[in-house]
Amino acid sequence: MSMDGKLYVITGCTAVGKTDYAINFAIKNNAEIVSCDSSLVYKHMDIGTAKPKPVDRRGIEHHCMDLVEPSEKFDVSMFIEAAQIAIDSIVSSRKNVVVVGGSGFYLKSFYRPVIDGIKIPRNVSDLVNSIYAKSGLDGLVPMLISANDGICPPIDTKNPRRVMSALKRCLACGRTFDDVQSNFISLDSPFKQYQKYTILLERDREDLKLRIWERTKKMLCMGLIDEVKFLLSNYDQLSDSAKNAIGYRETINWLKSSTTEGALIDEISQNTLKLVKKQKTWFKKQIPIDEKIILR
Repeated sequence: MSMDGKLYVITGCTAVGKTDYAINFAIKNNAEIVSCDSSLVYKHMDIGTAKPKPVDRRGIEHHCMDLVEPSEKFDVSMFIEAAQIAIDSIVSSRKNVVVVGGSGFYLKSFYRPVIDGIKIPRNVSDLVNSIYAKSGLDGLVPMLISANDGICPPIDTKNPRRVMSALKRCLACGRTFDDVQSNFISLDSPFKQYQKYTILLERDREDLKLRIWERTKKMLCMGLIDEVKFLLSNYDQLSDSAKNAIGYRETINWLKSSTTEGALIDEISQNTLKLVKKQKTWFKKQIPIDEKIILR
């Protein structure tokens, strides 16, 4: 366990000020930081992710950043493994652990199970993907019902991602969706052994809106466009997570257009605000908050 037996989790929506707050917290509490951000795991994606530079980390060790190339797949199971290794290392050095980030699924893994452990064989994945490509949901939903003893499982059958995931799991393990869910619910969180103290950082809406716009403008001044050009020229194909990260997706599309940099700033800022809205709703429903702090 860490020195006082807790994992300190500092979270909040994009651009709220998590990085500075966490570094100050770590300095005061003899801690190291475990990043919980699905974009910071990628090398060479620094400006658009607002990745803290070594000089800005003020001597605080940061973990779970720059783990893979932008072309590589990275998922929550890989994050859990990396975070466990990092936490073990921090604890063994008799320091406290501060988990920092706002990536919902990664963050959720500290409180409850997020993966069921079912391995999807390549042939099963290819089969489901092929059926969807040819027939869409009209081909998948009847197959899912058939795999569940003629009963439609309680999922959104208009959501292709959910239907495909459910069908792949049922076919892979030969069990119904209800059985898969029951087993999943009975699992423990990967970090069950740690007590958590969770701090949610918030700001006034107009203050946050201004910070997002200013941060986006700063990213372009720092060279976001050149960073995206570097990625596109040095990797044959970016992973879905990398190319769809906010700031990167918009810039990739912008490079194909004839609009101004001002239009790019506006688009990134607006999409960031949409993400903030989703994050706030998610925090309320998914994460047990011990303390809320309003930053000014």
